[in-house]
Amino acid sequence: MFKPSFLSVALMAASSAVPAVAQSRTAASNGSDAQTALETLVIVSSRTPTPVRQVGSSVSILDKEDLKALGTPSLVDALRSLPSVSVSNSGGMGKATSLSIRGEEGYRTLVRVDGVDVSDPTGTQATGQVQHLLNAQVASVEVLRGPQGLMYGADAGGVINITTDHVSQGVQGGVNAEAGRYNSQQYSGYLGGGNETGDFYLSAARAETDGFNTHMEDTSGEKDGYENTTLHARVGLNIRDNLHADLVVRDVDARNEFDRCFSGEYIHDCVGFFDQTNVRGSLTHRNTRGENTLSYSRTDVSRTNYAAGDVSYDTEGEIAKLEFNGHTRLSDVHTLVYGLEHREDTVGVLERDQDGVYLEYQGDYASRLYVTAGVRYDDNEDFGDNTSYRVSAAYLFPGVGNGTLKLKSSVGTGFRAPSLYEIDYNRTSAMPEVLSPVSPEESRGVDVGIEYLGNNGLHLEAVLFDQTIDDEIYFDLVNYAGYMQGEQSSESQGVELIAQWPLADTWALTTNYTYVDTEADDGNPRSRRPKHLANIGVRFTPTADWLASLDWRVARDRYDGLTRLENYHVLNANVRYHWSESVVVYVRGENILDEDYVEVPNYYTAGAAGYAGVEFTF
Repeated sequence: MFKPSFLSVALMAASSAVPAVAQSRTAASNGSDAQTALETLVIVSSRTPTPVRQVGSSVSILDKEDLKALGTPSLVDALRSLPSVSVSNSGGMGKATSLSIRGEEGYRTLVRVDGVDVSDPTGTQATGQVQHLLNAQVASVEVLRGPQGLMYGADAGGVINITTDHVSQGVQGGVNAEAGRYNSQQYSGYLGGGNETGDFYLSAARAETDGFNTHMEDTSGEKDGYENTTLHARVGLNIRDNLHADLVVRDVDARNEFDRCFSGEYIHDCVGFFDQTNVRGSLTHRNTRGENTLSYSRTDVSRTNYAAGDVSYDTEGEIAKLEFNGHTRLSDVHTLVYGLEHREDTVGVLERDQDGVYLEYQGDYASRLYVTAGVRYDDNEDFGDNTSYRVSAAYLFPGVGNGTLKLKSSVGTGFRAPSLYEIDYNRTSAMPEVLSPVSPEESRGVDVGIEYLGNNGLHLEAVLFDQTIDDEIYFDLVNYAGYMQGEQSSESQGVELIAQWPLADTWALTTNYTYVDTEADDGNPRSRRPKHLANIGVRFTPTADWLASLDWRVARDRYDGLTRLENYHVLNANVRYHWSESVVVYVRGENILDEDYVEVPNYYTAGAAGYAGVEFTF
């Protein structure tokens, strides 16, 4: 399955200390024992809280402390620190951004915020607009890598599950203000509270920047700015001891100036407006054997672009989901996870429904071997039925050295139905004789890993993965007739090496390295995917009041079509000081070595920049 050259390159890269930032667990980073780390709950794997020891899939975690240490106002920049995650940005904050996991296309990754699918149905391919996600008041991010059709009906990239903060007891609040280069300003605030009756959480965040000239063909030197206002509200009510209701409302309103839009010809006087509103209401019933949740969610998106003051693009769409999810413990060692889903996508006059049902068995054998086996059936209004599955296993060897050794593996499939845009483009094509009907893409993936969790906080992990996409959908760049179906498989395979070392009481090192070899349908590497991607993070806490962080990112061996892109490395720094129990001041430097590099050809990236801010809590 893996080529000898691939394995030798991966092993040489690991042994030559190519840096790598690890999935983080608060328990491990604080130096607590392996057992505590193994009991850390992960939600994204099976859509129900599952201890790490039972998870056979590949999951990365960023918790609140990790996000504070990284310091970035944009969530997608924090995600860059995780294994197998690469990002291509077209000119700074808020500009068009693609996030790739394990070398897959960005639109093959599902993004969820507080249980809501935040995909933009109006896009060429329905995908989350990750460039508009702010870091403010995010409690945790879980990234599930590989095909995940079973639980989510998702494709080969995986799932990003974002959970916002909340307050369950008492009343808390806080505000944050930051300013820095490019006339950038960030403001945010929150107020939350809770008791035995229920809880609430209200937050607001504002980010704005003058930016810089984004496109190399724009000789005017005019800056391209960005503004984002994100409002969030969450209310929970304990109707009875075993019955809880929850309502989440989130609105993102963004204005983006950018270069190279089309208005008869390509021009650089472009402005885009993006508004997304997410709403989710849920009712959860718990009993001694498990819980069941009935929910309804809705995502509304509107986008309007202007070219030299004239409307060049105007659309709106929505995704509505009615879901029933739950799990039941049949005994102490056998559990069933299940769900039903009805989804409706609408873009203008275009509509499509999809129904899904899934069932997964989870087994616990002697508290050493954990297995899952599940299947999902989807019925798409345009393309009929599709079946996905996932099988995983994890086996623990406690008492190895000073910790626990874990072997894990998973095999899963996924699919992506052609988007409403792709269908409509082909339907109205001026060259229908060139096209043939397109069908859903199908993906499958396997990964095998070994993980060590030490009682001193040491965490080591290695994962081999191999993924294939059949019937890949691509755009006809010869006749521009429309979207076509690939005849050959598209593949990505590689290795993820992850490590976290508590070097001393005051020092910690977190690293990850990813080698990924991609091959598109035409036999060439996928565009802008680094073959070698590495992160290294150093954390220094001389006292409980101080935290200093250095984060270094390296990307090597990238292509755009047949053009080789230059390698690059970026170094960021962040220092936080607890002035008092309720006041934190910080300074942050981004690209502090002023690296001149390109992520997307012909688009500039930010130079060295400094920022300073203060946080108040009460």
